[in-house]
Amino acid sequence: MTVAAEALEPRLIHADDGERYTIGASEVVFKNPLPGASSEWTIIEYTLEPHRPGALPHYHRELTETFYVLEGELCMRVGDQEMTATAGSLAVVAPGTTHGFRNDSDKPARFLLHASGPQHKSFLLELFELVRTSTVWPPADPTAMKRLGERYDTYYL
Repeated sequence: MTVAAEALEPRLIHADDGERYTIGASEVVFKNPLPGASSEWTIIEYTLEPHRPGALPHYHRELTETFYVLEGELCMRVGDQEMTATAGSLAVVAPGTTHGFRNDSDKPARFLLHASGPQHKSFLLELFELVRTSTVWPPADPTAMKRLGERYDTYYL
């Protein structure tokens, strides 16, 4: 048995469990099976407030992401396609694929985000702090955001 297999014991993460972070009226809840530790993936329950940009267009060289919409509508760019993902929709974003999302609707969009790398949580926490301390978002000067992303396999266009 590998160390990772030994560390990952069967576990139920309840609806109210997880590490919660709020940004305005948006909320993310990290649902990783090993709280406080680095696991092989990042799982997030994400509620994006109405009329809010989520992730600006970017790509990853190694990371794969999936987005499963639970409620509402999520406007997504995946590659060259712009689409609206509704409840029950799943988007799979392979490495090297430009993608981004936003909520253009009048209601919150709730979705699950899965990222295949253990560092994505650290990236998001630093990014959320950048969002909180910025006077406008997206920032007029994206230099700090781009530098942050490059440290975590996230390359903004």
